[in-house]
Amino acid sequence: MNKLFRFNVTKDTGNAAITGFTMIVLSLLMIPFGSDSVMDTVISFILRDVLMIFGLGVVFVTIYVERKGKEAARELGFTKHKWFLSLILNLLFAAGLLAIFLKDQVPENVISLKNLYGASYILVAGIFEMTFIYGFLRMSFEKAFGIVPAIILTSGFYSLHHAGFQPEFLHLFLVGLMYCGVFYITQNMLIIFPFFWGVGALWDVLVSSEAGNEIKNPISFAIAFIIISVSVIWLLFRKWRRRLNVIENINSDPGNAQEG
Repeated sequence: MNKLFRFNVTKDTGNAAITGFTMIVLSLLMIPFGSDSVMDTVISFILRDVLMIFGLGVVFVTIYVERKGKEAARELGFTKHKWFLSLILNLLFAAGLLAIFLKDQVPENVISLKNLYGASYILVAGIFEMTFIYGFLRMSFEKAFGIVPAIILTSGFYSLHHAGFQPEFLHLFLVGLMYCGVFYITQNMLIIFPFFWGVGALWDVLVSSEAGNEIKNPISFAIAFIIISVSVIWLLFRKWRRRLNVIENINSDPGNAQEG
């Protein structure tokens, strides 16, 4: 019962709430800048792609894991534990979800260059959702309130973070409940990403939502490529910094190195 419900609010809970509401505010700030003008495109890029996806999803989460240690990555859902089972279930859930979608509607020209542009951006945004929303926020709420409240709160934040570009709150809240609930089967992110989440996200945005039309262009593909490239550079830089710190610590205290 303690795993399902608890009350253990800490500083980390406050950090999760602050960063979670920051994510929502960044999304809301996008609303006045929804046109195709150069200025609106640049501002949206800064708010969503730089500050939200890269800033919160990559920079913030990697620094958090570095400070908390390797165990933090496992708690976020990035672990080898049950990885094969998770991947198999991921594929099965994805196939089942796709079958449900195709039963109701078979889209025309689904394989096109425009959809490829949109899909590339959606999948990159999915990395942010896995690391920050389903990873950091979900974990923080679980530690503070238990699994059941964590699922509900995470789904709420997941829904509200779409306010500035896809305001389908009830639908997205239910989607969040589905993904978050499935995650707890193995507590490995491979059970929902990339296939199960990918089928749902690509269909929702590219087929069922008008929001998909805004990202079916070469600019979205370029932005996705930039985010991935900068993220890889950031991760390599942090890895280099960690190695450099280890070397500096050894050089500053050679006695401990020899004892080890």
